[in-house]
Amino acid sequence: MAIYLTIATQLRDEIRSQYTHGDLLPPEHQLAKRFNVNRHTLRRAVDELVHDGLVRRFQGVGNQVVSTPIDYALDHPSCFSHNLSKMGLPLDTEVLGCRQEPLGEVLAERLQLPPDTPVVVIRTCRCIDDKPSTLIRHHLFNVDLQQMRRFSSGSLHRFLEQSYGFQANRGTTRLRTRMPTFDECGQLAIGRGIPVMEIHSRYHLKESGALMEYAISISRGDLFEYSVEP
Repeated sequence: MAIYLTIATQLRDEIRSQYTHGDLLPPEHQLAKRFNVNRHTLRRAVDELVHDGLVRRFQGVGNQVVSTPIDYALDHPSCFSHNLSKMGLPLDTEVLGCRQEPLGEVLAERLQLPPDTPVVVIRTCRCIDDKPSTLIRHHLFNVDLQQMRRFSSGSLHRFLEQSYGFQANRGTTRLRTRMPTFDECGQLAIGRGIPVMEIHSRYHLKESGALMEYAISISRGDLFEYSVEP
């Protein structure tokens, strides 16, 4: 085996056992000295880690360890909390606001509803291992504002089922990647160079097919890898 591959294998094992997301590897000149190789050989070894998605290079900062992306399945019946709980990930929900407002012209045109249709809008931040991962703006139909203000944590869909007997299926889902706003950088604790995935999802009641929720989620692009089942 080539020397750089041997070094990459050892560093890969060390990253998985000794490092966490956000840690910096020692400077390349220190690693080259440790493994008794030149900088070119060491850089080829780090290239392997970058290719594997374990390390990201930042100019002027160094080589930073990144976590393995969470495989998030956009399957038909599931919601955010359900997907992550299946993977055993510790998830916390912080409610950032809850109010009633008109649907507005942009969403009204998209959903083919009157702009003055009342919706209850709940804004949440979902945290994994106490780190913010996703901001969600939930537009809820045919619910009571006072009742929804009782929602404080956990799965919103479970709360809707317990409060109203609502059971929903995921409908149309639209995804796009973009760079975060300054506010999103602060809320998600990321730099301007890390993209976010914006996901628009519709949820319909199983029995009637009526629209229950239109959700807009903003997730850190370095934490999730999305899959769609046929």
